[in-house]
Formats: sequence, structure tokens, C-alpha cells
Amino acid sequence: MILPFELDPQIIHHIIHNQAGSIGKAIIELIMNSVDAEAKTIRLTMNKEGFVCEDDGKGFVTEEDVINYFGRFGTPHQEGDATYGRFRLGRGQIMAHASTIWISNGHQMIVDTKLMGYNYDLNRLDEQKPGCHITGTWYENLSDTELLSTLQEIRDLVRYTPAAVELNGRMITRDPKSEKWDYEDENAYYRAKLEGAVSIYNQGVLVRHDASHLWGAGGLIVSKKAISLNVSRTEILRKTCPVWKGIAKQFQSLASEISERLNDNRKTEARREKSARSLLSGEGDLYRIVNREEVITILPGNRHVTLDYFFRRLKYEYKMKCCIVENDFNIPKAETMARAKLAMFIHPRTLDRFGVYSPEQFLESLGLISDTFDQYCEQNGYGYRAGFMSTKPELLDYELISDAFVERMEILKEKDALDRETRRAWTALRWCLQQYAGACLGKRRYTTGRVVYGEEIFSILLGHSNTAEAWTDGETYIAFNVDVVQRLKGDPIKTAAYIFSLLEHEIAHEGDSVDVGHDELFYQRYHDISVRMSSERQRYMHMWLMKYTMSLEYEGKKSSGLAWSERVLIDRVGNGRQRRGLSRAIEDVSTDPVVQAHVPEENITLIAEINAGLFSRGLCPDAPKWEEILDRSRYTGRRESDRASSMEDFDPDEEAYFDMMHEMYVMELAQERERICSIIGIHDTVLTPELMHYLEERSEEEILQLWAAKPWLMENDDSSEEEVEEDQNPLLFIDEKYHQFIEPGETLWSIERNAAAAGFHNVQDYLVWRAGQ
Repeated sequence: MILPFELDPQIIHHIIHNQAGSIGKAIIELIMNSVDAEAKTIRLTMNKEGFVCEDDGKGFVTEEDVINYFGRFGTPHQEGDATYGRFRLGRGQIMAHASTIWISNGHQMIVDTKLMGYNYDLNRLDEQKPGCHITGTWYENLSDTELLSTLQEIRDLVRYTPAAVELNGRMITRDPKSEKWDYEDENAYYRAKLEGAVSIYNQGVLVRHDASHLWGAGGLIVSKKAISLNVSRTEILRKTCPVWKGIAKQFQSLASEISERLNDNRKTEARREKSARSLLSGEGDLYRIVNREEVITILPGNRHVTLDYFFRRLKYEYKMKCCIVENDFNIPKAETMARAKLAMFIHPRTLDRFGVYSPEQFLESLGLISDTFDQYCEQNGYGYRAGFMSTKPELLDYELISDAFVERMEILKEKDALDRETRRAWTALRWCLQQYAGACLGKRRYTTGRVVYGEEIFSILLGHSNTAEAWTDGETYIAFNVDVVQRLKGDPIKTAAYIFSLLEHEIAHEGDSVDVGHDELFYQRYHDISVRMSSERQRYMHMWLMKYTMSLEYEGKKSSGLAWSERVLIDRVGNGRQRRGLSRAIEDVSTDPVVQAHVPEENITLIAEINAGLFSRGLCPDAPKWEEILDRSRYTGRRESDRASSMEDFDPDEEAYFDMMHEMYVMELAQERERICSIIGIHDTVLTPELMHYLEERSEEEILQLWAAKPWLMENDDSSEEEVEEDQNPLLFIDEKYHQFIEPGETLWSIERNAAAAGFHNVQDYLVWRAGQ
């Protein structure tokens, strides 16, 4: 006996309450319905009490239309009769948030699921009102924050719809025909850019943001034809949709073109991610990717290197020892240890790039890539390169190395650390560096360039460090490692130029540089100083050269060596230009006060004070035996499981037992957070402790229901305005460089809410995307 499938009445509850969790998404469904009804203009008004949505479309013409297409969910559209609709389900979303009155032509439909359940009241009207006019009253009034969030969500998601959408009196849609695009065909409009996500609009309505590594670039796609989507309209049916296949092929061509315009010295993070994923999947020219594409980021300096460079340096310089830094907050100390050359330290960004979450998984990925690359080499005539990645790197445990590592610093006396000739060059250089530091800091100077007496300037000192070539406390001194300074004797010109660059580097820190990493703002300051002060640096370099060679002359030294050659060359160029009526290549500074001035002796009292401070900070310990420490620091990756499996070995009265129990609790809590975030579809940063309290240890259905109801917002209504404002002020939680993108009245909650609705896990990425729109 053949029987038809049937739908339980509870499916209507699911269609109304569980399709989408936000008011903004529900309103957007109404807008799409208006477009399907051939509306040209849609006017939307919204406030904290309710909304009005009206259009000039066909509406519901007959009572039969109302019964079949309004009263029945799931009636399929006929091919070509709708822009967006497929099964007439979307209108149900607004019924979960508001009681609504629908007026179309001569029909009125009243829906109130709170009072009427899943029924509607149909009435005939004497007056014929064309189009569709919907009036809604929220079941619970919106707060100011919720209203702002919803309005912004609508602006973000409905940007290129065929109908003109007006929101609270302002037009929020654009005509894609009026904009400039990189390419246009029968399927879509295309715009590619170097960075960022790829925003995909299905006939004007935002569907999703593809991560840039999927394409190797960012950009914007606005389809002209309907793209096949899943029921919730959040994902593209990429394998079966013919329209999408054509769009994807064209946009990939644009993305490749924009990526290839960059030279090898300028590569984007999107390109690095795409290259890493290509290595894992075995796609593309693997030989070129291994040798030319930068997929590994190492410390110090966040330097991007190729896989070929990574393995060669790992083999010949570090004896295959590497350490993966798993957390961003460990980067400053990791940079310090990397400068000590204990092992090759890998930036945590590398794990993200390869889509892995632990050092073991990263090693497994390298093994997979090695096998794939060997096969590729054998098949394509690169057999001599096969096997170069076969030696497995030896992973070191970051925590064990970090616990054993102590940065060592000490200020030295010049007479004890330098021989006479090196000290001669350093004494002249120390004086010029001190004056140049004042120039970089904008101190008042005489016309000659010397810093005005009384201005506070850095003392330039000699020191020794196991990690830094130079360091500063940001207030009184800048110290240079004796290992660098000693090179002045053999190669004075190059060494002096390098020390001037180190000075600019320390000034760019704008504070204590010990145990401090390098962020984007630091690199920007360093760039600005090096460019702005380039001519001054050359002048002070020349003054040092003159002062140094003059001191040699005073002692009757023979005119020989690199310093003499450089000075003679400058004089010859200057004389030659003067004979042709031109100015000298560089001014004669032999009588300059900076050159003629007597260099003060080093401040022994200051050296003693600094060393005392370094000792109190634990920076002057005995040197550790690193060979033994590195042998004991091999990464096992089993510390947590070993503790859990040996639980019976602990005496419950021992402190170690409670430490173990705490670590297990932290691990279980992290797993629960991950589960909740995956169910709701939010980023971990959105899940505050308050939300965690409501949602933890609940079933998936309960979590979705609570997320839709948001009871924590009702409880927070009792808090004072001052507390809410401080807790939700986005300026306190979002990096300062993104403040320019925050609109007046927005709160942290509203920004996070809109970011999640627009498909972003990171609010900063959302703010940049929104500003670009």
C-alpha cells in the first residue's frame, strides 16, 4: 500500500519560530516577498513599538490567493514567477516577533500567534488597497540598542535589491548598474580586491561572506540571476547550481589576476592562506608554491617565509628544532627567545593558515604535504627535490622553554668591554647617536643640529644581552649590545649605519622595549621615523665619520682603512662638484660643534643604577645550560591526557590532585563553549559569562529557544543606565583604530549582533566591511 508523506502541525511552529533568530532577518523576508510580487518601491518604517512595511506590488489578488499562498506554508513557486521565493516559508518569521495586520487589495489578514495560535483572521474590505500593507506590533518593545541593531542589520543585508527600499525615510538600496565594477557578465557584477572577505549577494540580498583564502583575494559579487541556496538562505549549493559555477569561474579568474599583479615582495594574507590550502589539497603548481609562496610565519618580526626556506633554515641553523607558539599573548616573550636563537619559533597565525589547532596537527599537515610533494616531483621531473621535507621537525614545548628562559641584560663599562681602537670609533659614534636621538624625538636644537642644553636626551650605553641587539627603558637610556659594537673595528661604515637603524627601532617603541612585541603601530612609527629622518641620519653619519677620522689624525695615525677611504671619497666628490659650480655632495662639518665637542665620559653612576634595576627585575642571572634544557623540552602533546589517565595515582589529599581537577574543569568548559557557539553560529567572543550561565549544559533545542527569547536582556533592564553604558561602550572593547567606523549610539552588543547577522566572526572585520560598503 502506497501512502503519502504527511506534515505534523508542529512543523508550522518550526517554520515560524526556528527559521531565523533576528527581527532583521524576518523583515528582510518581507522585503524579498515584495520583490517577488513585482514591487518597484518598498517603504519601511520601524520604531521600538512596531513597524509598517508597504509596497506597490501585486499583493494577494483573490481570496483563493490568500488561502493558497498566505494561509498555506510550503506552496512551491512556479519556475520563473519569483526572484527569491521557492516554497513560501519566509513570511512566517515575522509572526514570531509581532502581531501583524496584512492588507492587500480587498483583503485583511490578522495574525497573532500569542492569542490566536497558528490561525489567522481573514476579512473582506470595502476599500481596494493595491500592493501589500503590513502593520506589526512587537510582542515585546525593542530597546534602543535592539532597534539600532536591527536597522543596521537591514541596511547591511538589503543593499542591491531590484526594488528601491526606503527605511525610515532614507533610501538604503543602490542600483548596481550605476556603480563601477571590475567585470560584468550575464550572471553577475564583480569587484575584486586584495584583502578581506568575498561578500556574495543573491540578486541584491546578502547571502554570506566567503573567507578570502578560498579565493586568494577579497571582493564583492552581486548576482543577476538566482543562485540556488539552502532553505535557510545561508549557504550556496555550489556543486549543483549552474549559475554559481559560472560566477565562481569568473570571479576566480579576477582574484587570480589581482593576486598576480603583486610582485613577489608583496603578498597578502589571503594569498598565503590559499597557498597553504593548495599544499594540503595537492592542487596547483606545488613546486612553485613550495619555493615561492610564503606560507610559514616565523619570529621575531612576524617574517613570512616559504616552505623551502623553512626546512633549509630548520636543518642547517636549528638542527630541526622548532617551537610553535599557540597563543597570541605569548608572542612578546617568544620573540625574545627567538632572538636568542634557541630554536625556530613559529607564529600562531601559521596554525590558522593551515586550518589546524595544535602542534601535532601541524606536524601531521607537514607530513601530508611532504608525501604529496614527493609524488608531484616524481611525476613532473623534479625528482631531485623529492624527500627534502622527509626529516620530521623536532617540536619543543613552548611552556617548558619559557619557564626555563630568563632574559639576561647588563650594562657594561666601555673600558672593560672594548679595546682601544674600537672604543675610539664607539666614543665618537655614541656622541652622534645621542644627538641624533634628540633629533628623532623632536627636541629643540641649535641651527648646527646639536640638541639645546637642558633638553632631556637619552644616554647611549654599552651593554650585553642574550636576546636583544639594543634595548631601552623608554626614558633615560638606550643600550647597544657589545657584540654589535665590536664590529666597528673591522667594518666601521656598515656597522655604524646598522647601529643608527637600531636607534630608530628603539625610539619607535615609545617606551620600555624589554619583553615587548611589535604590533602594526610600532612598524608604522618605525617606518615614519626612518623615512622622515633619512637625510638627518646621513648628516649625523658624516659627522661621526669626520669626528672619528679627526681623532685618528690627532694621534698621527696613518691614513688607511675603510673610514679613511669613505672620507676621501666624499671629499673627492665634493671637490669635483665645486669645480663644476655645484654645491658639495655633503656639507663640510669639520668645524661643526657636534664634531668639535668633547665627548663626555660614560656615567658610571647611571650604569650602576641601571644594573641594580636589572638585577632586581631578575635580568642578571647566571647563564643556563641550554643543551640540557632543550633536551628536556621535547614536545609530547600528551600532558593533559597523561594527567587524566593517571588520576588514580594521586592522593586526593595532595595539592596536585586539585590542580589536575581544575585543569580538567577548564578543558570541559572550553569544550562546552565551543559546542554552544557552533549551535547558535556565533563567535566565541560574543559568548559572555552571563550568556554562558544561561546556556551551558542545555540541549540544542533549549539553547536555540533561549537564544531567540534572550531572557538575560529583560533581567538587565533593571540595571542602571550608567552600568549598561559602561558594560556596552564599544570604545572600551574595540581597538582604537576601528573607532572611526563606529556609529553614534551603537553599543558593543549591537555591533556584535550585526556582525554575526552579516556572517562575520570578528567585529573588526565587520566594521571595515561596513565602512567599505
